[in-house]
Amino acid sequence: MSEFLHFIFSGANAIATALLLFVLLYWLSVILGFLGTDFLDFDIEIDADIDVDAEVELSGEASADISWINHILIFFNLGKIPFMIWMSFLVLPLWFITVNVNGFFGITNFFLGLIVFLPVLIGSLFVAKFLTWPFVKFFNKIDQDSKEKDITGKIGIVTLPANHQSKGQAEVNYDGTFLRFNIKTREGVSVQKGEQILFIEKLNDEEAYLIEPYQTIL
Repeated sequence: MSEFLHFIFSGANAIATALLLFVLLYWLSVILGFLGTDFLDFDIEIDADIDVDAEVELSGEASADISWINHILIFFNLGKIPFMIWMSFLVLPLWFITVNVNGFFGITNFFLGLIVFLPVLIGSLFVAKFLTWPFVKFFNKIDQDSKEKDITGKIGIVTLPANHQSKGQAEVNYDGTFLRFNIKTREGVSVQKGEQILFIEKLNDEEAYLIEPYQTIL
């Protein structure tokens, strides 16, 4: 037993074990009532806030368009379910595979373990996507009733950038409850995180709302 504990806390497994302990302590605290389930279960605004210095001007397609990062993370269901549920289903296979691979090859060195950790992390993202899919459907079902509310004409705040080709998301205050909806713009128009927008009409075939920047309406 002591050898096993020494191995899982060795340099090669340090990151995976630390993540596992974090998740276990979180759920233990929730079960014992020390923490509420909303602690650390924040909504992930997956838009990779990267401030580009004004001294460097980018043009064309290189104009700080990093929306592809958003779509990659959404692909792995990050942001579709509470963060700690997603994190749990990522960390469990990550720890199990990392420890077993390192044990099989006898790896205890941190840097060699990092070489194992990174590809295992990528693989665990796909495992987490598969394992969290039932939860995605469950939370989508819960949100369905609220998302059927008509918000045409209401003003919202962009939480995920959008244009006429790629969907984004915006949040709107509906009778004191903040709801999030998929959005798209007209051709040639784009919106960024934090901008105010006006919901124009629902695009039933795309499960999104057509929106306009609110400043252009004034």
